[in-house]
This record gives sequence, C-alpha cells and structure tokens, in this order.
Amino acid sequence: MKKLVTLIALLIVIVSCKAQKVDFKTDSRKAKKLLEEAISYYNLRYFDQAFAKVDEALAEDSLFVDAYMLKGEMYMELSAPDSAIVFLKKAIQITPNEFPSNYYNIGKASLSLNQLEETKNYLNKFLEFPDNRQESIRQVEDMLAAVEVRKKLMANPKPFDPINLGGGVNSGFYEHSPTITTDEQTLYFTRKERKIHPGGFEMEDEDFYISYLQTDGNWSQAKNLGKRVNSEFNEGASCISADGRYLFFTSCDKPGSFGSCDLFLARKQGDSWVNPINLGSPINSHWWESQPSFSADGRTLYFASNRKGGKGKTDIYVTKIGDNGQWSEPKLVPINTKGNDQSPFIHPNGKRFYFSSDGLPGMGLSDLYYVDIDAQGNWGEPVNLGYPINTGGSEVSLIVTASGKTAYYSSDMDGGFGRWDLYKFELPEEDRAEAVVYAKGKVYDSETKQPLSAHFEILSVETGEKLIEATSDPVTGEFIVVVPTEDEYAFNASSKGYLFFSENFNFKGEKAEARFFDIPLDQIKAGKSVVLKNVFFETSKFELKSTSKVELNKLVSFLSQNTSVSIEIGGHTDNVGSNESNQQLSENRAKSVYDYLVNHGVSAERLTYKGYSSSMPIASNDTEAGRAKNRRTEFKVLSTNH
Repeated sequence: MKKLVTLIALLIVIVSCKAQKVDFKTDSRKAKKLLEEAISYYNLRYFDQAFAKVDEALAEDSLFVDAYMLKGEMYMELSAPDSAIVFLKKAIQITPNEFPSNYYNIGKASLSLNQLEETKNYLNKFLEFPDNRQESIRQVEDMLAAVEVRKKLMANPKPFDPINLGGGVNSGFYEHSPTITTDEQTLYFTRKERKIHPGGFEMEDEDFYISYLQTDGNWSQAKNLGKRVNSEFNEGASCISADGRYLFFTSCDKPGSFGSCDLFLARKQGDSWVNPINLGSPINSHWWESQPSFSADGRTLYFASNRKGGKGKTDIYVTKIGDNGQWSEPKLVPINTKGNDQSPFIHPNGKRFYFSSDGLPGMGLSDLYYVDIDAQGNWGEPVNLGYPINTGGSEVSLIVTASGKTAYYSSDMDGGFGRWDLYKFELPEEDRAEAVVYAKGKVYDSETKQPLSAHFEILSVETGEKLIEATSDPVTGEFIVVVPTEDEYAFNASSKGYLFFSENFNFKGEKAEARFFDIPLDQIKAGKSVVLKNVFFETSKFELKSTSKVELNKLVSFLSQNTSVSIEIGGHTDNVGSNESNQQLSENRAKSVYDYLVNHGVSAERLTYKGYSSSMPIASNDTEAGRAKNRRTEFKVLSTNH
C-alpha cells in the first residue's frame, strides 16, 4: 500500500534526515527517544522492532498520541486496517481536533473493510476541518463516490469460490504474481521471504519459484528457479510466454541497470535457463519498470512503470517488437487513470485485457478490471470484476487461462498459509475471455529420433495473416502453440534441411479442443513426401480456392530456400465416381498447383505433376473421414541435385 502524506510520513523524513527535533505530544523524554527509534526502524521497514519501540514508548506515556498514530500508520501499510482503526481512534480520543489525517485514515481503512457508513462518517468529519489540501479533499470526494459504487456492487454479488493452491505453492511468506503456461501444467510465481544477508543482517528477498501440476490435481512442492534467473537482488513479477520458452521478469537494484527495477528476458533450453538479458532502452528507463505481460502472438509487451510523462502515479505501457528485433517506443494504453494502474495481463486471445487500478471507483483500495480490444485496436470501457472478487483491500496480479474460465491471483484473504497466498477461481460467465486452445507436441528427426528446433507458424487461411510464431525447444523438441478458435487456420512447422509439416485447424462449427502432435520431420531426400493439408478445391472441380495461397506460398518459399530440390505434385481422390473422372480430376488438380508454382517464380524444370486417381489411398474409403483423407494433394521429392 502506498503511504499517505501524513504527519507521520513527515516525521519519518525529519528523523531520517536528522534535520531538527520533532515536537512530540509528550512530556516524557524517554518516550520521545523510544518513538524516534521506532520511526527509524519503520523507515528501514523493520516492523517488528518498530512495533516493540512504540509499545515501550506507550508504556512510558499511555496518552502519547504520536505513538498511536505511528502504530496505526504501520498497520495501514501492513494491510491490517482493522488494527489500524483501533489505534487511530485512540489517537482521536486523546486529541480529537488537532490531526484531521486521523479521520482521513480511519475513513480509508473503513472503506477497505467495506464498513461504508463508518467510512462516510469519518470522511465527512475530515471535510469539516479548515485548511485541508485540495488534493486531500479530492481524494475524500473520490472515496465517498466509491462508497456509492460499492453499495451497488455489493447489492449484485457475483459467484466466487476461491481455492487456495495449497502448501506446495503457498508458505508462511508472501506469494504473488503468478504466471502459468498455456497448458496449465507449470506455474511460476514470486515469493518474498526474509533471509540473512551475507553481512549478517536480516533482509527481505524476492525470488522466482516453479511448481508443476500433478496427476492428483495438486501442485508439486515449489522449487527456487535457480541462480540463472534469481540473483542476490530482488526479483519481482514475471510472465511466461505462450510457448513456455521465454520468461520476462522484473529484477531490482542490479548493478548496471537503467532504473530501480528493470525488465529482463531469459530463454529456456531443455530444463535450463540461458543467462537473462536486460531488455534495455526504450523499455527500461531511469525509473521503475515491472509487471510484464507478453502477448501470445509474440509481438506485444505490456508493463507497468512510474516513468515521467505518464498520466498517473503508476501507468501501463505497451511496446511492440519489430521484424528487426527492436522494441518500439512504449506508449500509454488508453485506460490509464490519475492513480495507480498496474498488473497488466493480456489474455492469449489478444482481445481481453485485465488490470488492477485504484484510479476508478470500485470496491477497494485497488480493484480488478477488464477491457476489450477490438480488431482495429480500439479499447472499450473498463468493467469491474465485481464483488466479492474485489474486496475492500487491494486486488492485484490476476491472470486468466487460455480457456477463459479460470483465473489465478494473489490475495491476503483470511485462512491462507501466509500474508499473501495464490488462489484460483472460476470466472463468472459474463467475465470470461473468449477461449483459445493450443497445439502441443514434439518435433524430431523421423530417422534418428533426435529432437529438432522447428519454427512454427499459424496463419489465417482466409486472409493469409500470420497470427502466431513460435519455436520448439532445441534440446527436447517440445512445443506449445496457441491456436485461436473462431476461424480456419493453417499450421506448419519447418526446420532447416527438412521437409515441412502441414496441418489444418477448422473450428467453424466444431468444439475447440487442444490438439496434440507427434511430428517426425523427414530430411530432404528423394522419395519423401508431404501432404498439403491447406490446399483446397471446390467439390469435383480443379480450380484452386483463394484459401490455398497460404500453403502454396509456403511451398514456394521452401523451393526458393532449397534450390537444388525438384518435386512432383501428386493429385489423389477417393473412390467415389468412375476411375476415368477421378483420374482426370486428380491430374487437373495437380496441374493447378504446378501452374501456381510456376507463376510464382519456381522453374518448371524443377517440377512435374501427376494424377493418381484413387489408386494410392492413405485411409479406408469406407468412411467419410477416411475418404476426406484420401482426397489430397501432395508433393514428393524427386531429386536433391537439380
């Protein structure tokens, strides 16, 4: 929680700078000295020691109003508003008319507990004081407006059944900022714990941890991600890419960094992470950059920053990576407010954007929202996720699975293992993102069985637009690729020195489900062939549909990269109809592909074509599914020495 600019904050500055003595409201010199020590500990974030010194000061003077105010302020910062209220009210009992900030803080703490009438009473009392700063008055007016918003949200509660991720993930420390692989099998998160510094003193340290989903539905005992990514400095929020091979993450106070916290990128090979690199300028600045979210198409990065030129205190920015590998100048996204906007998450469908904000009227100190982005890149209006998902406290770090149904987030709700735990819950139907599915599998050499690093593309069959790019792991050959679900797509995999793999996804009228592939790639050798699954003709006709261009352009590219290869285009049919008509149809279809290649720059000397009618089935002709497989166009390598 960001601290208010109150008398206590002023005292901290005065004491830490040793500028002058503070006029505490006590006659006890010992109590004054103890409170000064408490403030020093507080300034270093040693809360246990600070509380102990405050209690000693109050033992010397039970009416020491400054001590009660400091105690209330510390509880506010530790997200314990109920305790804060107790001590701030005690301060008001002692001096009811001297410190308007106490009324402000009680109003704010009551709002975080959804004690709405209490909130109104104390904030209205604050407004009665003369000489309040205009900024404070505006904040109070915003909180009073939030009271009315909360009444409406609480009158229309949404279904909410959060499930703690369990002792494998959560501990007695702070767990936050989850990120999960597309297949929901691997969870990365940040844990903040207290450690002993090599210098002998206690310190807070944040590291990344990893946990795997087990067959019984529980998460494995989390393990530290290791020194390749974690350092002696603080690591913050992270984001795993859709293919699970790149980790964007925050690291703070590293030597050579641009600002206090910078964004870094680590690449996974097998089970190891390659040493991370600083993303550099223009993403990182002399300020604070954190909380990355990377789009499933591998092109767009969102993050939070408090850099100059923003709209509020913390803003969300977006940058895109170009074909040259350079990141564009970050721009503010349209939904930023004058407050703190953070925890960006772009759903794998690229259309729904979730975030946290304290700059919009809502349920708590910061609420979770989503906004939809249309095909033209226009952003809609933020939608509050509602009550009781949003509470009177701070809701942050929300991510949503590819299915759009399940959300993961961190919360300090009662009943957890530590101060902040990780939870999951089912989103209400109206708040779910449009689903995407994924293709998952392994690529390897068909003869040696050795894993291969392959390049994947998913393109719209209708428009030819390249939607997704990814690569398989060079050590394991494994891959995950996000697949949209509202259209028909060409999916191909290629590796240098090999024939490419072709597949078609058509979700029109079909239930979208994950696809699993075992992909043995053939080395480019005479006699090897590829079925072109995205070459289409009208029924009983040989004119190419325009949707065939995606696949045929891939074949043109393959032949351009492998200039010594000559091929035969083969047309095949099922056994419906006469052999004569099928022979003519298969030959004409092969000729259509041949003509396309020649018209797009491939030498005719490297090409032949042939119709095979129904003489070479690859499936049974007794079923429609089998006959559909037999109606195909292939190319076969004739020679690699043209």
